[in-house]
Amino acid sequence: MLKSKPLLHALSLFKYGSFTRAAAESHISQSAFSRSIHSLERTLGVKLFDRNANHVEPTAYGKVLLRRAAIIVENTEELEREVHLLKDLSIGNLSVAFGIYPAELSGNKAVGKMILDYPDLRYQVTTGNWLTVNQLVLSRTVDIGFATSSTVEKDERLLISEVCEHEMFLYCRSGHPLKNHKTLNQSDLDSYPFVSIQVPSGLINRVPGKNEIDTITGNILPSIEINDFTSARTIIANSNSIGAAIPVQIESQLKSGEFMLLDYQRPWLEPSFGFILLRNRSMNPATEVFMQHVVDIEKTLSQKNRVLINQYL
Repeated sequence: MLKSKPLLHALSLFKYGSFTRAAAESHISQSAFSRSIHSLERTLGVKLFDRNANHVEPTAYGKVLLRRAAIIVENTEELEREVHLLKDLSIGNLSVAFGIYPAELSGNKAVGKMILDYPDLRYQVTTGNWLTVNQLVLSRTVDIGFATSSTVEKDERLLISEVCEHEMFLYCRSGHPLKNHKTLNQSDLDSYPFVSIQVPSGLINRVPGKNEIDTITGNILPSIEINDFTSARTIIANSNSIGAAIPVQIESQLKSGEFMLLDYQRPWLEPSFGFILLRNRSMNPATEVFMQHVVDIEKTLSQKNRVLINQYL
């Protein structure tokens, strides 16, 4: 029966082309590494590598093995992961990737609630733009993403579960030159820098401000690109730039009078946020608990958002 460790050694030998280097990278002695490769060749009854003074090359049999070995090793790792997922929720890990908006809305709060109940879990939280979230899920770096869901609907590798939709507004500091404009059009807004993450190309006609277009992706590159909402709030509070937010994200600044909502093209944007999962990958129990916390938190946010809109616009 083939075992995963000799297959890993074969992949390493192919990568480095040297028993000495491959053994060192595998953290075993060269003699033990050589025995592992010889054992694999005996099991299969074929020669897998040609040895010469300067380099090691796979034989025809070796090339066939290497093509299959990577898949076998990956499947073995997934099997081990799935078995581990069945263990007690009081141990293990939860890794999540948030878009900057859902992070502030409910993502970070959901992690906080989990820590109260499961303090012994190890948590890893990453926040970035929607491109980063997608890539982290696809690379299996995180268990789940929570971000703008409309940007990943066409990727068949991903499973999207819609969670919520919120009305978004443009905002600025209360002392902004736009303060006394009763009606706003895009030309008024285009005079000011826009603070934002990268914006999907499909919104090119909806996003105002001084922006550029990425010639490769077609995405909108704002004049002030950020990857966390705290930076956006600070920059906007201290400049004549404008930003976009769901009112609950700037609730304290609205109440203090530091920020104001801009009455522009209602409804301007109503983004959908959803869970992003790798299709056909088993979900661990911690992920399921996290998802339920997010759903519960979101139930109260929509109503709160409507109250703020009526109060400050």
